[in-house]
Amino acid sequence: MSQLSAAERDAWRASVAAVVARCTAGGSWDALFDLGVAEIGLEDLAVAIEECGAVPAATPLLGHMFGLRALHAAPASPDRDRLLAGRQRFALVLPDGHALEGGAADWFVVAAEAGLSVVPADRVDRRPLSTLDPSRVLWRVEFDGSAATPLGDCNEERLRSELAALVAADSIGGARAVLRDVVAYARQRVQFGRAIGSFQAVKHRLAEVSSQLDGAVAAVEYALRRLDLDAPDATLAASVAKLAAVGAYLAVAEGAIQTYGGIGFTWEHPAHIFLKRAHTNSQLVGGAASHLELVAGQAGI
Repeated sequence: MSQLSAAERDAWRASVAAVVARCTAGGSWDALFDLGVAEIGLEDLAVAIEECGAVPAATPLLGHMFGLRALHAAPASPDRDRLLAGRQRFALVLPDGHALEGGAADWFVVAAEAGLSVVPADRVDRRPLSTLDPSRVLWRVEFDGSAATPLGDCNEERLRSELAALVAADSIGGARAVLRDVVAYARQRVQFGRAIGSFQAVKHRLAEVSSQLDGAVAAVEYALRRLDLDAPDATLAASVAKLAAVGAYLAVAEGAIQTYGGIGFTWEHPAHIFLKRAHTNSQLVGGAASHLELVAGQAGI
């Protein structure tokens, strides 16, 4: 559960946003990790994830937190605790051999049927893959099993729920940024002597996606609280949050391109980056079908 008051949460968000702005302008991403994002709870971590998701740049935080949350999920051991105490970058290798933002990792946390293990980056072969979203790099990771140090079993359901909630938070950050910018554009862009935001078709589209985003924000906030409390419905809440947040992100990004018109289809405008990221998020930590199946099962359908 968050230990911050509302005022402290606003100050934390402003601090992260300022650091992210400096990093995307050419600074080192070490400054973001120096804020202490590795030591905070999910609710407060989600604020940092949102701010990174709001910029059309390759931000390494989400991939790093995938690996770090997996490491936290492993049983306590000297190997695990030594890694957590250091200043290391992690990436999570999924059972299919892919790792999000694996290029910056010092260590790879490997999730397999036998449990979790860790492999140093200098013992793996890794190569970036050509994917839909160039701002969110997926890496193919291969290694000799003898290089892995076993860490033991983990609560896979809990870990998957945490990662789904983080993807949902990233989606909220991106959707908010897109909606903010496209609303500002609709107020300024004049056509036929009027701002296009006054046209009923544009106005209704933006109002609808704004309402959808508000619902998704509530779902994500609830899921993060339930996960921090380790509540019985945390898994269900995380799946609902991911479905709602990614759905809102897709709706906002698609609506924005339509509202921008011609410039929204150009390579120079960032609208396509957010749309590609929304589609990528829809597949991270399970697609919509797997989360809908979980929700339906919990509901007895």
